[in-house]
Amino acid sequence: MAGCVLSPYAEQDLESIYTYTVKHHGLNQLDIYAGKIDRAIDEITQDPMRLHNKARDDLLEGCRSYRVEHYLFYRVRSGRVEIGRVLHEAMNFEAHISDEVFEP
Repeated sequence: MAGCVLSPYAEQDLESIYTYTVKHHGLNQLDIYAGKIDRAIDEITQDPMRLHNKARDDLLEGCRSYRVEHYLFYRVRSGRVEIGRVLHEAMNFEAHISDEVFEP
């Protein structure tokens, strides 16, 4: 796999998640949570079709998700993983997933 890229939407999602985590749970919890997300991104990059990942063609053809506290929505394109969004399970996924969220 050629690597991984986060869309501006995913970067903004992570910034919001991390800001909320620090405000409500502190820096120690942020370190734990950010580590989980970093490991999940590494796992997705190494094997984007792994067993725990789920095809989400219902949202967008080729879209997959991986749950780690939040859902990472990604696709594989041109030999690399593109993470489009990082969404909380209570969010309306259909309203937040489209081709444009994967554009660099």
